[in-house]
Amino acid sequence: MFLLSKIAEILTDPSNLLMVAMVAGAALLYTAWWRLGRGLILGVSIALLVLAVTPLDHWLLGGLENRFPSMPPPARVDGIIVLGGAASPLMSVARGHPTLNGAADRVIAMLALARRYPNAKVIYSGGSGDAFDQKDREAPHVRRLVEELGYDPARFVFEGRSRNTRENALFSKRMAHPRPGQTWLLVTSALHMPRAVGVFRAVGWPVTPYPVNYQTLPYLRDGSWLRFDVARQLGRLGEFAHEAAGLVVYRILGWRKSIFPAPQNKYCERC
Repeated sequence: MFLLSKIAEILTDPSNLLMVAMVAGAALLYTAWWRLGRGLILGVSIALLVLAVTPLDHWLLGGLENRFPSMPPPARVDGIIVLGGAASPLMSVARGHPTLNGAADRVIAMLALARRYPNAKVIYSGGSGDAFDQKDREAPHVRRLVEELGYDPARFVFEGRSRNTRENALFSKRMAHPRPGQTWLLVTSALHMPRAVGVFRAVGWPVTPYPVNYQTLPYLRDGSWLRFDVARQLGRLGEFAHEAAGLVVYRILGWRKSIFPAPQNKYCERC
């Protein structure tokens, strides 16, 4: 199932789909189906133009990032779970020192929260999401980074077996032994928060979202309609496609109770 999910990521990536459509269209130009080929090329061109001149990333990513608004941390916190994805195991091994990626805010938030709540249990859950390399894991490199920054690594729990968000929840719960009434903060990227919260709820662990690593503003700035940055837009569209596919697949597999989890309230306890 894990390997199939990684293959699905490749097949549903918008950049890959557009490339395949463009190549197929170019090839069809030299066959009897040249009209279909011309249509494919035209369709890809229009798609790239739409990406270039509209804030599509703001509309799509913003909907996910704003699902669980950023809130002031509570006065009392019993534990903190930080989901992996912030470190690059392969680069860390190749370069000989811990290397963070674009989701570094997760580690920064973990250290800040650990200092703010000195009595809270802190778990960093990060194994390897690489379908072809399960030897290099995130957790050891983050542990080393924590120690290099002057923190006592014994203050943290590093879970290094998880390969996806569901395993993050399952393995962390076994380590944390959360009790009813406790307050546990869940730290992950805002884009990933809806899927993550749904998974934790499904395993019977109510958590308080603490989203970080925002990529969109809560509003559109003047001039943001004309950006002409196709590469950036394609990258963000790929991230949205990854999360959207995850929301659907996790619901189909029964790993979440709702397809698009929302903040719970007295009217919707299963949202």
